[in-house]
Amino acid sequence: MSGKPVLPPGYYAALKPHIQRVNHRAALYKRAHEQIPEKPKPYEDKQGWTKTSDGIVEPIWSDGPILPTSLVDLLDKTDYEDTDSSEEEESDEMDVDFGDSDDE
Repeated sequence: MSGKPVLPPGYYAALKPHIQRVNHRAALYKRAHEQIPEKPKPYEDKQGWTKTSDGIVEPIWSDGPILPTSLVDLLDKTDYEDTDSSEEEESDEMDVDFGDSDDE
């Protein structure tokens, strides 16, 4: 058994920007005692954030694909819309009167 854990695909692609965001916040807290701290912009390179065209700063969720392309292709081929089962679920539901009315 090797010492390296087996992680799901896309794990490191999502972990890296998260660590960058945490590192950015830690750097700000580390300099909190300074009157005029030198602080990088969160949307600068390797900070884990991006700036939209509207000027909104949003997190970078992943540096690469979250799922392998083979799995994405498999999910695209799968048909989730089974109309017969949804009709059966609707017919299985029944109206039940629990006698909570104030008519008594």
